[in-house]
Amino acid sequence: MKYNIIITRKSIKNLILKIKSNGQILLSVPKTTPQKYIESFIESKEAWIKENLEKIKKNSTKQVDKSYKNGDNIEYLGKMYILKIFPDKKNSVQIFEDCIYIYTNKEINKKNIETLLYNWYRKQAHIIFLDSINKYSQIIDENFKELKIRKMKNRWGSCRYLKKQITLNLELIKKPLECIDYVSLHEVAHLKYPHHKKEFWDFIHIYMPDWKLRKERLEKNE
Repeated sequence: MKYNIIITRKSIKNLILKIKSNGQILLSVPKTTPQKYIESFIESKEAWIKENLEKIKKNSTKQVDKSYKNGDNIEYLGKMYILKIFPDKKNSVQIFEDCIYIYTNKEINKKNIETLLYNWYRKQAHIIFLDSINKYSQIIDENFKELKIRKMKNRWGSCRYLKKQITLNLELIKKPLECIDYVSLHEVAHLKYPHHKKEFWDFIHIYMPDWKLRKERLEKNE
């Protein structure tokens, strides 16, 4: 076997292949599946496995080696852009095709470029997050009083339902819109159901039947 794959036999109908964010490959198979069929299935998925392992490796490199220099990869709304930096009379950030352009009147160094990009992220996040939160608060007919945006280490969002205050992680601005919408609906739904019991997830499913796929994509850091 070319890859180190953890195979688990379960009471399921179909084979399920997953790759975790740390590169671990998991394969769940029906209990009675023949070994030869499993090997054949893995062989048919080799290209997919290789492609996704390379994505994980690139994502890991981006996170560790971020230098905020020309040519760096910059994430925004689920897409990767090439960073281009130019001196200018005023500070601005613009997107054109596959590039994010930063124009600055400050010294071009990591700290200044990171600050300019951070401020741009916050500005874009306020517009996009607020639009998403408003959309789902209207859909489920539940009002909120305040939206806060900040960096969060262990969660994508939170809801203080008594104060009707919702907080979203600034890092969400790097994720696809479908993932942002999932987190928005999740937190808005807590205004009605301040827990994670079955009725909460049933409610989410009514308005977003594919929420599990969105959640999985968000957690896989794709």
